[in-house]
Amino acid sequence: MEVQIESEYVVYNSSVVQAEMPPYSIMEDEDPLSQTFFNMSWIPYRGQLKVIETWEVTVKVMMYVIVILLAVFGNFVVMIIVWRNKRLRTTTNYYLVNLAVADLMVTCSCTWVHLVHDLTEGWVLGALFCKFNSFAQVLSLVCSILTLTVISCDRFFGIVFAMKAHLTERRARTCIVAVWVCSIVVASPLLAYRQQFKRIWLNHTEIWCADAWPPVINPATFQIYHPSKTIYYSLATVLLFFLPIIVMSIAYSFVIWRLWSKRRPGERIEAGTVAQNKVKRKVVVMLVVLMAVFVGCWLPLQASILYSVFRHETHNQLPSWYDNFQYITTFLAYSNSALNPIIYAGFNENFRIGFLLLFGVKRSLPKRSSVSWRRNSSFSATMVTRI
Repeated sequence: MEVQIESEYVVYNSSVVQAEMPPYSIMEDEDPLSQTFFNMSWIPYRGQLKVIETWEVTVKVMMYVIVILLAVFGNFVVMIIVWRNKRLRTTTNYYLVNLAVADLMVTCSCTWVHLVHDLTEGWVLGALFCKFNSFAQVLSLVCSILTLTVISCDRFFGIVFAMKAHLTERRARTCIVAVWVCSIVVASPLLAYRQQFKRIWLNHTEIWCADAWPPVINPATFQIYHPSKTIYYSLATVLLFFLPIIVMSIAYSFVIWRLWSKRRPGERIEAGTVAQNKVKRKVVVMLVVLMAVFVGCWLPLQASILYSVFRHETHNQLPSWYDNFQYITTFLAYSNSALNPIIYAGFNENFRIGFLLLFGVKRSLPKRSSVSWRRNSSFSATMVTRI
């Protein structure tokens, strides 16, 4: 941020800040004194007002409507299917329902906001929603990735170590509560440091939603830094995005090695074990695809955020292509909420049957899954064959 001196007035060179930035978003041009109102009514507005072609509005609205409808419908159906069918109430499915709740939150609180802000001038949704929108973005992202990490650890201990069924429904619910508590703690700083700003010009009123972290001014250069903001976003992105991805990758690598490894010479494998492994493989494939799609949707956005963090703190302007890149990566990230239910239906027969049951096409689930199970059987058999 550069400080320009005009007469006896200090004018901050800033532009309208995009408030729809995704989890751990980095906002440009915060006021160094953390004020939220600026009266510059004696100075003409020097910026350019947003002009959007009709075809662009039509395309963007259609794309977002499709994503929102698929996400809301699909995730609600997942929740109802598990709720109405007792045989589908397994620990893994509880985690998938928790993931559906997080997807619904980001869809209902963030996805449409990104569209509205992209098509309107400035921030039009008010100060309260300015805080809540960013809080909900971070909350849902952290909840989603921690849930996926818990699922991968569940599969790891159940299959690699063939542990007993120690993760009961009660403990699974405890894990889910812990995930939400951790997510709320991580997202809560945005409730304090997210503000709506208003600047009145001679011929225009400028309103935007941005971060207002405590500034630090370099006395030698008079440049403004926000070290607390940089630390927060960097740690949150590394520890709660990239680190869980590493954990999940390692966990599923061991699971795949265990399930797809060839048997030793002379080792006897019962027919039931072969059938169980076949079912486990199908479930693991679904979970790996779920993780891969999540990473593919969110990784470009997280990379752009880190780029924005360090680019801004070095007082370098973002390149002209960054706005379009940020829009595309944000849309891609939000579309993940619509893809998850499709993955469940594509890889899990019980979810497909549950969908048919919900709409009256079938009358009941099959009496048994492809592999029989017992409540006191091993952790891997109990949890996997009932998914």
